[in-house]
Amino acid sequence: MEKILQDGRTVNALPLTIPQQFMLGCSMQYGQGALINNIGCGYYFKNDMDFEVMKQSVMEAVERCDTMRLRFIPDEQFKVLQYVEEKSTMEIETLDLSDLSEEEVHAKLMEIAHGPVPMFGCELHMIKLVKLAGGYNGIFFKLQHLAMDAYSVKVFLKDIMEIYLSKTQGKPYPKPMRPYFPEAAKELAYINSPKHEADRKYWFDSLATTTEPIFTDYLLDNRLKKQQEKFPERRYCDIHSGTPEAGLKIFQMSSEETQKIMNMCKERGLSVCAALSMGVRTALSVFNDNEQDVSFKMIVNRRGSIGEKKSGGIRINFFPMRSIISPDTDFASAVEEIEQIQSGIYSHCSLSFMEMLALRHKSMPETALPDSTYDSMGFSYQPLMVIPNVDEETEKTAKSFWYNNGASMIPLYVTVRHRADDAGFEFVFEYRKTPDPKNSIEVFYEKIRTALLAGSENPDIKVGEILEKAKITPEERA
Repeated sequence: MEKILQDGRTVNALPLTIPQQFMLGCSMQYGQGALINNIGCGYYFKNDMDFEVMKQSVMEAVERCDTMRLRFIPDEQFKVLQYVEEKSTMEIETLDLSDLSEEEVHAKLMEIAHGPVPMFGCELHMIKLVKLAGGYNGIFFKLQHLAMDAYSVKVFLKDIMEIYLSKTQGKPYPKPMRPYFPEAAKELAYINSPKHEADRKYWFDSLATTTEPIFTDYLLDNRLKKQQEKFPERRYCDIHSGTPEAGLKIFQMSSEETQKIMNMCKERGLSVCAALSMGVRTALSVFNDNEQDVSFKMIVNRRGSIGEKKSGGIRINFFPMRSIISPDTDFASAVEEIEQIQSGIYSHCSLSFMEMLALRHKSMPETALPDSTYDSMGFSYQPLMVIPNVDEETEKTAKSFWYNNGASMIPLYVTVRHRADDAGFEFVFEYRKTPDPKNSIEVFYEKIRTALLAGSENPDIKVGEILEKAKITPEERA
C-alpha cells in the first residue's frame, strides 16, 4: 500500500508481520522499562583492521540489506506500518577502548546495549567500530529486534566481512542480499491461506485433543509442587515474577566435548538440535523427580528458502516441545523421537504464537492467571555459521559476544550457539532475576552437560541410567 510521509514523500508500506506484532506486543506489555526490542552483540578479532575500509564495508552492507534501512511509522488503521528507506543516514562511530580491560569494555558496551532503541522516524540501528586492548578490533551492533533477529545479524555480519575481505584481499565480492518486502508480503498473505488452516488443524489435533501436559520447573525450589499443596490436581503453574528484569549467565563447553556430541550426531544420523533438546529435557526431568512428560518452549527460526535466509527481518516463533520418554528408551532412540516431534513443528511453524497458545491452554480453567503455563523455559539452537576473516590464524582469535538487553519475556531462555574461535558450544542462559535462579541454573547446566556427554559417549545408554548419573545431590540442593 502507498503511504504519504510527513515530508510529503510517498512510500510503499506494509503492516507488521505476525512475529513483529508478537515482539511489539510483548514490549508494550512489559512497559518502557523492559527493553526487549534491543539486540546487542559484538564481533572482535586479533589483527590490524583498516577502520576506514571497514566503515565503507559496513555502509555497503547496510545498503545491501533492506531491514538495516527499515522504518516504522504510526498508522490509524494498522497501528504500525513499515517501509524501506532508499538511503541510510547512519553514522559509523569509532570507539577507542584500548585503554580499558576486557571486563571494563564489555561493561561499557553492555550499558550502551541496554539503552532504548528508537521506533519511529529515524534510524533503528546503531553500529560502532571498536578498538580494544591486546590488538583486538571489531564491530559492535545495537539493533532493533522488530527488524532483525539473531540469524539476520549473523548473515549481515558475514556480508560485512566478505565485503571487507574483497576490498582488502581481493577475495570474491559476496552475492546480493534478497529484498525484504516480498518475504514480508508472503508472511502477511499466510493469514488467509490454506496453509494457515492446515497449520491450525495440526496444532488443534496435537494440542487441544491430547492429554494435559505437566509443568516441569528449572528451579530447585519447585513452584508447581508448592502450588499443588493447595491444588493437588494442578498440572499447570502460575509463574508470575512481577518483573521482567533479566540477567545473563554463559556456560562454556569445551571444544573437545562439543566435538564428541557433533561426531555422535553425525555417526548416528541425528539432528544436533534434537540431541541438545534431549539434554535440556533430561535436566528438566531430573529437576522434577524423573518426570517422563516434559515440555518447554522451542524457539523456531523459520528460514528455508534463500530469500528467507538473506532478506533480514525477524522470523522466529515459539512452539511447545513436549516429549514423553520412558526410562527404558536408549539415548539415540530418544533423540530420534524428539527429532520426529520437531519435524512436525517445523512443518507447521508459521501459526502465530498467541493462536497456538489459545489451543494449548484450553485445558486450563478460566481462573488461571495470564502467566499460567506448562512451560518453565524456552530453548533454541543456533547452528554454526562460519564468519570469514583475514586469515586462518585470525579466525582462531575471533570472539563474539551477546549483550543481553536487561529484560526477558520468559523466565528462562537458553540458547546454544557455537563460539567464533573454536566452534565449541556456548550455553547462554538469559533469566529473570525474580525469583533468583542463580544456584538452580548452575546445577541445571551441569545436568544438561552430564546427559549430553553420557549420550555422546554411549548412544545406546538407557535414559534411566542417564537420570541416575544426573541425579541431584544434597550439596547441589543446599
